[in-house]
Amino acid sequence: MNKFKILFVGIWLFLWGCATQTQQVQFSKSQSITQTQEVLSPALTDPKVKEVGFDIDDTVLFSSPAFERGFASGNPYGSDEFWAIVNSSDKGVSKIKQKTRKIIEEHLKRGHKVYFITARRDVEGEKLKEFLSRELGIPKQNIFFAPHGKTQLIKQLGIDAFYGDSDSDMRYAIEAGAMPIRILRSPKSSYKRSYNPGSFDEFIIPDSEE
Repeated sequence: MNKFKILFVGIWLFLWGCATQTQQVQFSKSQSITQTQEVLSPALTDPKVKEVGFDIDDTVLFSSPAFERGFASGNPYGSDEFWAIVNSSDKGVSKIKQKTRKIIEEHLKRGHKVYFITARRDVEGEKLKEFLSRELGIPKQNIFFAPHGKTQLIKQLGIDAFYGDSDSDMRYAIEAGAMPIRILRSPKSSYKRSYNPGSFDEFIIPDSEE
C-alpha cells in the first residue's frame, strides 16, 4: 500500500511539474510577443536616429477625400486652383492615420526632430500646415512642400529615417542615405500607383493602413 501511495504521489508531482513548466513557457512566449508589438519602428530603437521625416498623403493623412474635392471642382490636376482646394480641405475631411500618430508621438517623446515633406504644391499651404501643426504638435516651419522630389531636402535636413507609403518615398530615402520605412496605404486610398511594399527591402510598419 505504501509503495502504491509513493507511486501515486510521484506521478502527481511529475504531472504538476509539467503543468507548471507549460504555464511558464506560455507566459514567456506571451511576454516576448508583447515586447515585439511594442517596437513600433526600428527608427525608435536605433540610437543613431535623431531626426525623422514623414511623407504626408497616405502616410500621415488619409487624404483621398481632400483630393476628391479637388477633382470634383473640375479644375485641372496640378493647377493652382486644384491645389488650393486640396490644401484647404484637409481640416474638414482628411484623417490622421492612427499608427502613424502613435509613431510620431513616440519620436517626440524621445526628443527627436520631426519633419513632414509632401509632394503637393504650396498653394494655400499654410492651411495644411496649421491643421497638421495643431493636430500633431509639429512646428509649421518643419513642414515642407517638395513637388519636384524629396531627396535633396531629406539630405539637407539631416533626416536619419524617412517614412512613406509610396515606392518613390522609399527611393528618395535611400538616395539621401536615410533609413526607408514603409507605412501601408489604406485600401480605400484613391491613389493606386507606385506601391510595391517590400520592393526596396525596407522595414514595413504592420497594421498601418488606417
